[in-house]
Amino acid sequence: MPLKPIVENDRYLLRNQIYKYLQQQMRIGALQPGAFINMNELIEELGVSRTPLREAFLLLQANDFVTIFPQRGVRINDLTVQEVKYIYEILGGLESRLIISVFDKIGEKKLDEMKRINEEMLLAITDEKFDYYERNLFFHNVFIDLSDNRKLVNLIKTLKQRLYDFPKKDFGDKWKKINHKEHLKFIRLLQKNLAKEAGEYLRDVHWRFKYPESFK
Repeated sequence: MPLKPIVENDRYLLRNQIYKYLQQQMRIGALQPGAFINMNELIEELGVSRTPLREAFLLLQANDFVTIFPQRGVRINDLTVQEVKYIYEILGGLESRLIISVFDKIGEKKLDEMKRINEEMLLAITDEKFDYYERNLFFHNVFIDLSDNRKLVNLIKTLKQRLYDFPKKDFGDKWKKINHKEHLKFIRLLQKNLAKEAGEYLRDVHWRFKYPESFK
């Protein structure tokens, strides 16, 4: 289906539309890891010019979601166990620093929101009404979005897209239950006004790599 640009002749907004479209196709499994995308076919399918399409792919490649091969097309990258480990390590460092910087902004209302979302995560293991990974992102975004450092926030969210969406992975029920319990511990540290300990817990425990069932 052709994409209609938000603003006519604005290739940067059109690039973002294409990026989001491809992101959605990867998330739902229409585009699989290892598959090649033919740019000429996609140009015809979406009704866009080569320039914004190429810019969208360059952005995806910069974030390690795809690899561009001249004369061959664009390959969707797989997510290896080693890459997951690296992402965990990076996110642990980034979120531990961020939570300390926004700690004074976290009040009872935010804590209650985190508790509610965490319980919805537990329900999502057996109730399809809730999307577990969406709720997991919501939980962390409660405090992440309090930061004024938008470069840091955007980097964290891009890494999580790579972790959870490109391609979509299910890390297994055991991992989900452990994740829920760790969120409870993290909330208790926040309630006790232990900023440093909360940051260290995120870095050293919560984002310590645990071998997911999906990689066995």
